[in-house]
Amino acid sequence: MSHELRTPLNAIIGFSEVMLEGIGGTVNDKQKEFLKDIKGSGDHLLSLINDILDLSKIEAGKMELEPSEFNLKELIEGSLVMVKEKAFKHKIKVRAEVEDEIRSIVADERKIKQVAFNLLSNAMKFTPDGGSVFVRAKKAGEDCVEISVKDNGIGISPEDRKKLFQPFQQLETTLKKKHAGTGLGLNLCKKFVELHGGSIRVESEVGKGSKFIFVIPVKQ
Repeated sequence: MSHELRTPLNAIIGFSEVMLEGIGGTVNDKQKEFLKDIKGSGDHLLSLINDILDLSKIEAGKMELEPSEFNLKELIEGSLVMVKEKAFKHKIKVRAEVEDEIRSIVADERKIKQVAFNLLSNAMKFTPDGGSVFVRAKKAGEDCVEISVKDNGIGISPEDRKKLFQPFQQLETTLKKKHAGTGLGLNLCKKFVELHGGSIRVESEVGKGSKFIFVIPVKQ
């Protein structure tokens, strides 16, 4: 099923990119706008399919970790690069701080990168223009590391905090900046962190921002 869905979808995304670049011929501004909508919708649908596949693997007990040694600071810096354009566009200050004691850790790099990126993307989504996002990594005891993503956005009410890590739940707000989500991101974050034997939580106050914190062992 995943192959049958993703193969034609990748073709739609690929051909829309080719047409946007003008390889198939000149396109006018209105056509470019339509092509961007096609590509954006395709990317969103592909993201949803990938998230559902990951979730189904976890629930079937077939999701396995692929641990390797990697530099956590480089992973965090790489995640910041992925949101750099959006940060610049909305004048959001993004910075990171990683304690010198933290070097390499042993974990599933792809999954930790996905957790970090999801939390960063959410922070950007709910932070108003001119706001700030701060990522920090520090030691949490002898054998664990704590990574947090803090924003000074709109914050989350106690009632909404109960929904956060549930699948297909999204908070309704005008500050989504029209970036649709799958409603699975935080649920997958929770499951990926727990697969590592870690935990994730949120601290938030309406009007004063949110801070998502996850803790994982430094070795698997």
